Amino acid sequence: MSLETLKNLIELVPESDIDVLYKVIIKFIPEVEPEPDELAALLEGRQDRKENGTISHNDIDWDL
Repeated sequence: MSLETLKNLIELVPESDIDVLYKVIIKFIPEVEPEPDELAALLEGRQDRKENGTISHNDIDWDL
């Protein structure tokens, strides 16, 4: 089976079943481990949130 054939088959799936098909296909995509700098940034963000909390959406002055 070719990729093109698979694409054509996907187009035949009813819209109501697309979510199910997505969940099946996504299981075949390998997870990618974060790079060291990405992992460091995630940990830094978590630590910052732990120490400083968050700011409410309503407390931000969006008219800057």
